[in-house]
Amino acid sequence: MSEQQMPFRGPAGDESSGPPDEDEARNARLANRFDIRRIIGGVFLVYAVILIITGLVGSHEVKTKASGININLWTGLAMLVVGILMVAWALLRPVAEEPPDTGGHGSSGLRRAPAT
Repeated sequence: MSEQQMPFRGPAGDESSGPPDEDEARNARLANRFDIRRIIGGVFLVYAVILIITGLVGSHEVKTKASGININLWTGLAMLVVGILMVAWALLRPVAEEPPDTGGHGSSGLRRAPAT
């Protein structure tokens, strides 16, 4: 393959090939929004709130059913911690960083071939 022709980019001097930087930034935001860590963390948080409420306002019989331990409350608190950790992990270490404003120079993302 010649130096002038790069896969997925077209000729080396052709800056019009590929999606614009706005599309790359939008794709990075979408990848981060639908990160599996956020989804799992959100599900854990929802179930944790339900279990904590059940553990706090449930009847005494339900609260002490598991050998005198309020299992709903303790499980809800543990799930709350796991959910918070999952969401924090997703926010602090995103899947795809938003690309810097390179103007099409030196971007490592895949580019579409120019339309012929």
